[in-house]
Amino acid sequence: MKNAWKRPYTGYYLRLCLVFSLLLQMFGFVSEAQAEESGGSGSPLPSVSITFDVYSNISQANLEAGGGLSMSNVSLDSAVYRGNSGKSIKIGGRTQPYNRLKITHAFDGLDMQAGKHYDISVWAKVGASSSVTNGYFFLSVVTYPGTKQPSDPPYYFDTTNYKFLVGQDGWTKLTLPYLATGDPVYGIAVEQIGSGSWTQTVPVFHIDDVEIAEVPPPTSKHITYDDATSIQNANIGVGGGQALWNLSLDNTVVHGVYGGKSVHIAGRTELYNRVKINDAFTGLDATPGTQYNLSLYARVDSTSPVKAGYFHLSVIDIDGTLTNTGYYNDRANYRALVTDQDWVQITLPYTIGVDPVYGIAIEQMSLPGYTDVVGKLYIDDVEVVKTGVTTEIPPSRIPPKAMQAVVDGKPVVYLNGKPETKNSIPYLQLPKTFATLRADVSWNEQTLTATAVKDGRTSQITAGESIAQVNGSNVALAGSAYLKDGVLMVPAHFVADALEATVSWNAEDKIVTIVSKKANLIQVDKNTVQQEIWGFGATANDPVYDFMSIDTTTQQLLLDKFFGMEDDEAGLNIVRLEINPFTKSDPDPRNAFQASIEPTPGVWDFDTDIHQRWFADQAISRNPTMRFAASVWSPPAWMKDNASAIRGGHLKPEHYDDFAEYLLTWAKKYKEDYGYDVNWLSIQNEPEALMDYASAIYTGPEMSSVVSTVYEAFKMDGIDVGIGAPEGGHLGSSFKLLNQMDSAVIQKLDYIATHFYAWDTYDVYNYDLRKFNKPLFMMEYSMPDPNDSTIEGGLAVADQISAALEQGYSSYLYWWFVTKPTAATSGVSRQSLVDLKLDGTYTINKRLYTMGQFSRFIRPGDRNVKADSGNSYVTVTAAKNTATNKAALVAANRSSEPITVTINGMTGTSVAVYRTSGTENIASIGNYTTGGGSFEYTLAPKSVTTFVE
Repeated sequence: MKNAWKRPYTGYYLRLCLVFSLLLQMFGFVSEAQAEESGGSGSPLPSVSITFDVYSNISQANLEAGGGLSMSNVSLDSAVYRGNSGKSIKIGGRTQPYNRLKITHAFDGLDMQAGKHYDISVWAKVGASSSVTNGYFFLSVVTYPGTKQPSDPPYYFDTTNYKFLVGQDGWTKLTLPYLATGDPVYGIAVEQIGSGSWTQTVPVFHIDDVEIAEVPPPTSKHITYDDATSIQNANIGVGGGQALWNLSLDNTVVHGVYGGKSVHIAGRTELYNRVKINDAFTGLDATPGTQYNLSLYARVDSTSPVKAGYFHLSVIDIDGTLTNTGYYNDRANYRALVTDQDWVQITLPYTIGVDPVYGIAIEQMSLPGYTDVVGKLYIDDVEVVKTGVTTEIPPSRIPPKAMQAVVDGKPVVYLNGKPETKNSIPYLQLPKTFATLRADVSWNEQTLTATAVKDGRTSQITAGESIAQVNGSNVALAGSAYLKDGVLMVPAHFVADALEATVSWNAEDKIVTIVSKKANLIQVDKNTVQQEIWGFGATANDPVYDFMSIDTTTQQLLLDKFFGMEDDEAGLNIVRLEINPFTKSDPDPRNAFQASIEPTPGVWDFDTDIHQRWFADQAISRNPTMRFAASVWSPPAWMKDNASAIRGGHLKPEHYDDFAEYLLTWAKKYKEDYGYDVNWLSIQNEPEALMDYASAIYTGPEMSSVVSTVYEAFKMDGIDVGIGAPEGGHLGSSFKLLNQMDSAVIQKLDYIATHFYAWDTYDVYNYDLRKFNKPLFMMEYSMPDPNDSTIEGGLAVADQISAALEQGYSSYLYWWFVTKPTAATSGVSRQSLVDLKLDGTYTINKRLYTMGQFSRFIRPGDRNVKADSGNSYVTVTAAKNTATNKAALVAANRSSEPITVTINGMTGTSVAVYRTSGTENIASIGNYTTGGGSFEYTLAPKSVTTFVE
């Protein structure tokens, strides 16, 4: 993205600062940071000037070498300088363009608070003895001291707009504008860049007269996307359910006549799907009362089914998810009808208030005649222009702070019994808070008493009482416990007494902070047997079509990685299939090969789904006991009220029986004819989501009716396939649909299906699906962009699996096994366990290996057993084979430090140890003697370790 700063200021300030600097040059290093104190509108802004005239040796000049340059090749030169007299710095012995010289302490004495603008300049000249006479040079801001370490940030530079051709004939001024971020800076650097015809390294050059001058903030900002290489570096965000992966850069439809790129937005299914320009105000004057006019250009994609809609701009003045209020807008007066005919400018005047601003958003609104959602849209040329200043400051729109609880660094979301203060005492609900701290909580409705047990401590507290019991001893409370929304509220500091946690209360910010007691103890209780484990896996769907045709050696290697049981193979044992809805005549080739077995009423065509069946056969060849789950993305179009397999629509009631027969026919074909062990069939994938891909919408009553119809058809046939629903995209949407469904119908389900999108660790407590008394199946999750391919992403998935199994889930499936090929240079992992690239290469994301730490050693038919960790950085899962009583324990250490734990309850005489870390993939660490059921082991930093009896 290009931020083109429009600078209305003249050189007046810089000239005035230069006069002061020249008067003080005799000191070599001059700071004018106190100049502002003289007052008056004409006061010069602070600046620093550095010359090298008074130095007697190079060690006095505060210089450092970098990029392989040696300071032995840096010297003072009294024969070459800028001006009438003095010295310059001579840099010789250069063999690489990145041999750089650093001018340290260049910012000393200046105020580097965020938002300050500086112009940096250095004069440069190629040495007369240089064998290369010209080269492009540029400036950088040094953001870390010394030699770069892996964790250090890159230097700041802008070689697109600020590189300069330096020669031998005269001095050239190198410049760089810099917006302070508030982070430390350590100086500036000068180095070369190969560009155009000038690609050879200049071996000798000189620099002189360094200056850093504060300048007024710009009064406008123009953002284009011409120089952006990806949506990520364009600093574009999304909200309102808009998917970031549906955004792209487009160089074919651009505002203006000079070419470039625009942002293409696809996959819009709701009016409130919004796109955010995150840095629209960055660097501009944010003083309250400053007035701006905001604008951008928009145009509907000609291929969008809906060709026109009203759009408006908003100012993002809330940091986070919108709840009861929206961003600032004035859509009653400032909206624009955007069509596919031409670009339209959308504007909004805005006055900076006391609230911070984070950017600009564009979204659609409904007006008579324009109520449909525009599916595809372009935006370009964003401008923010200062129009004036007012003394009428807008009041804050931020609602009063809600009280919050943070447990081990993670905010806890309470759906009911929300935190509050009474008589200045902070209260938290007991069930959710104690559960997040891994305590076992029970409730006696008759006596209104809660009991919590953890690590050998038993606490009891009763509504209306100000005395609790901890291990039989009375503990005085700061206030009486009481009921709210049907749950018990207790003083927050009771958590410290009951669970030996550290509790603090920030009354100003209304935050209760709880840090659990860190006991490096893992306790496995093989006698407390819980749910049966069904297995682990991922989804096939359309990407395996591309996977079929890649290089055979790579293909077979990756299939072994998925399903094999040796070395670093993951041993996945469930494949999820899509029950395809399209027709072979679909104009989209990708839809056409995902054809339905019943494209028209009563017409059956089983010559389809070649890609998924090929993949299923490959999986079975590696594991003959492979199991299969199936999900419907949409009924065939002829069964729906919108006559389409995409964009939602409802299954028509008159086709409920047809749909049941359709699913039964599919299940019998795949189970009996193809030999696939189809154990689970879900009525509908994400029934709350109207999408541009295959989708269908169900209300709770509709889902009840369809489940009953399908259940009766399958029961009458006697086929052994479990029926599941509702498979919402988020635990909250599944919870909502289940509460809308007929309770008698829910009991007909063989399992409850859900996805884990918008995941928060504590969601499993907020939306506890165990209340419906059915087995639980997590059928889909893909982490938010960018899908982290490293051990960090692997640990996130491991923690999610651990939380799911702890809360009674029998299965866990990631989204895709593989993605269709992406650009070879793509840095974004795309929703899968393995990412395929156009050049034939691939990336195996660490999440495959951390899943393998579970799926290789916790096998179908095992039973989850109780396992607890006393350290919140370590999450644990355990399961056992009931026939042998042998267990497997999975421990994930999120800490960047090793943690030595004591493990109790593994009763075998020894355990085999396997580990995935940043450098290991299900690596066999060897056998470890347990010492009769209790042993110590050091968990490596950022790792997942499995112990197998």
